Amino acid sequence: MLNFPVDNVVYIAFIASLCVGMAISLFFIGYIWQRRHIRGALPLLGILFAIVFWSLGYIIEYTHSALDIKLFSWNISYLGIVTLPVMLLLFAARYTRQDAWIKPSTIAALLVIPLITIVLQWTKGSHDLMYYNIHLIIDGPFLLAEKEHGAWFWVQAFYSYMVLVTSLAILSSRLFRAPRLLIDQVIYLIIATVVPVIANVIYIFNLAPIAHADWTPSAFAVTGVCLTLLITRHHFMDILPVARESAIELMQEGFLVIDSEQRMVDFNRAMQDILGLTRQQMLGSPLPDQIVKQLSRYHNPDEPDQYMTDIALDVAQKLHYYSVTVSPLKTGRRRVNGHMLVFHDFTERKLMEDAVKNIAYYDHLTGLPNRVLFNDRAAVAIEEAGRYQRKLAVMVMDIDKFKDINDNYGHDAGDRALQELAARLSEAVRKIDTVCRLGGDEFVILLPEISAEQSAEYVAQRISDSLMRPFTCDETECYITISIGIAIYPDDAADLKTLIKYGDMAMYHVKHTGRNGFARYRPGMGTSGQTAQESD
Repeated sequence: MLNFPVDNVVYIAFIASLCVGMAISLFFIGYIWQRRHIRGALPLLGILFAIVFWSLGYIIEYTHSALDIKLFSWNISYLGIVTLPVMLLLFAARYTRQDAWIKPSTIAALLVIPLITIVLQWTKGSHDLMYYNIHLIIDGPFLLAEKEHGAWFWVQAFYSYMVLVTSLAILSSRLFRAPRLLIDQVIYLIIATVVPVIANVIYIFNLAPIAHADWTPSAFAVTGVCLTLLITRHHFMDILPVARESAIELMQEGFLVIDSEQRMVDFNRAMQDILGLTRQQMLGSPLPDQIVKQLSRYHNPDEPDQYMTDIALDVAQKLHYYSVTVSPLKTGRRRVNGHMLVFHDFTERKLMEDAVKNIAYYDHLTGLPNRVLFNDRAAVAIEEAGRYQRKLAVMVMDIDKFKDINDNYGHDAGDRALQELAARLSEAVRKIDTVCRLGGDEFVILLPEISAEQSAEYVAQRISDSLMRPFTCDETECYITISIGIAIYPDDAADLKTLIKYGDMAMYHVKHTGRNGFARYRPGMGTSGQTAQESD
């Protein structure tokens, strides 16, 4: 006999909430079944089926007045009541990827008490372990089957609450080590779990001053709302920790999420290897200064658009080069509340490019810039000197009687002498200057931004002083001298070709007048062709 007191708002709300909770669960069973391959989907399906059985049993119980039907409905409800906590624990472990302990034997052990409970529930007529003293009572709009709880009921209740508390602890642990999107998911999952638990505690211990009906399955309507928000607004079952683990964690690129305070809140194993830090050292710590400084060199770290830049990091005592893509993480109001950084290691390509560049722009013997690179730098320096009305100097030089070194000590000794001379020339100039080997034993130095011609003469004297130390020639000491010619921009010429020509004339003037010295170009010094035969 059916009883539908439709004039009672509480009764209608109770039955409606049961129907809503069951309907939402059935809908999501279909939705999640299509995504059952995702980690955590199967336990979630178990939770939803448990809600369906729990709600269905209660609908039957609270819409029928016959005691035998009510007692039978409990059998249906208990299929969901005893399995839901275990399914929630399995889901929480899978969702947070703390599931190394989940094995068939473990699942079987977790289901021992629930299975015993189901057996005792279906055989409750032959014992008092679940209930006793069962009778019908009227409490407000409800016709209830009142009972006393037996010993095993409390065993099952205690077990269920312990499993539920463990599940909530596992989910809550995710709040402290997940990016913002996943934190929102966890919060909704906790709410979806806590509300039914609170309703169940209120029912079992009779804490509410209302009709003593069990509102636990009705509270699953809240669970349904939370799942709806999770799927529609927070990409639940699309963006899960499992997706993160299987995609981001296996990336060869370093993955890093920082919040608005530039604290590291999420990262993968590759990023830990790049920084050489443990998870505990990174989580919540500020982004390392070496990264911050390089990222902010050309870009504003808070800019709202994605950008890319290159940085260099010391990884395992070896310099690595990374192309970093920085993507803003925006809220619904388009406010940036963090950034995602992806580090792509292009060290091998960088080294290959550098090797090619060295071949194209550097002398293979001395490592100095060659004529091509020297001409590029000189062109830029001359342009800047003209724009800002500055002076620069070009110094042309070669070794005096270098042929004698090759003849007396061999070409290997001559090569070593060239290498050592290159090192001494580099030590004698500023960082902004360029020392170039033109070929053979001929070198040229570019001195941009000099205040007067005396600056070039000062550098020439420093070079001459550095040559007073002996060189090593075939395991014996020898001395090397050089002749240096100096030309000044714009006093002597306004183009590089003429400056080198005049520097060359001045150098051969030094050779003609005794070698081992330097001279500033002066008109009338003659040509290099006239003096070359008189020198070396």
